[in-house]
Amino acid sequence: MKEYKLVYLNKGLKLSREKDIAQAEEIINQYVSEGWTLQQVATPDDGAGAMVGVFYKESKL
Repeated sequence: MKEYKLVYLNKGLKLSREKDIAQAEEIINQYVSEGWTLQQVATPDDGAGAMVGVFYKESKL
């Protein structure tokens, strides 16, 4: 069975898309190191909102 988690990848307001992407990469790497697999990154159409990462990992029952 898969366990899913939604994570905000760019918390806080930044004035640069590059800073948002750098923070997102850092958070993605943190979750991957904890055993999660990144399935998808959802970004807003306007480029100014919150990016959300969809992560999953296999859970044992």
